Amino acid sequence: METSALESTNVENAFSEVLTQIHQVVSKKAMEAGDDSGNVPSKGEKIDIDVSAVKKTGCCSN
Repeated sequence: METSALESTNVENAFSEVLTQIHQVVSKKAMEAGDDSGNVPSKGEKIDIDVSAVKKTGCCSN
């Protein structure tokens, strides 16, 4: 997704997409753990997000 902070183009959409992906990863890990108490990663734990689905275009995607 191409974004431009200068022109305020797709910035909110990109932010929402990243938050959605993070939520999906955290939810999936909680489901896999079989814990219904809302298991979340500990403070400082790295969460790997697959960004291969995000199309990189434009001048800043080198």
